[in-house]
Amino acid sequence: MKKTVILLILTLMMVVSGMCYAAGDGSDLNRQQKVADKFMAVLSGDAAAVTQLQVDMVPELAEKMTAANFAALQKQMKEQFGIQKSVRFAVYERFDQGDRLTYLVGFSRQQAVRAVYGFDKNGKLSEFVFVPLEVKAVQK
Repeated sequence: MKKTVILLILTLMMVVSGMCYAAGDGSDLNRQQKVADKFMAVLSGDAAAVTQLQVDMVPELAEKMTAANFAALQKQMKEQFGIQKSVRFAVYERFDQGDRLTYLVGFSRQQAVRAVYGFDKNGKLSEFVFVPLEVKAVQK
């Protein structure tokens, strides 16, 4: 009986300590996902969110990504990929100099596009890229 109680207490201690270690990463991830959501909202046509999004960017990127540049990017993506249909979070990577979020985005003309958002160590959006993925059919 004593061994069971001690084992239960040790297990609970490990679970609680594991949750405490992940708390910092979780808050960073949540904050960065909100920025990525704003970015996707702007690309979907929410022009009012551009000024809110620029606050979450590094100054160099905020200067380049004006409302006109977002409109041009939106037009280019619509021509190349079609209309956005789905967004799925895929990967969260932590690095010494910043973090990277990767989403898989489905469009009407392109089945899968990898959307990668890079953040600096202060949590500001510093870069982004959209890479179309080729999905090969499984041969049986």
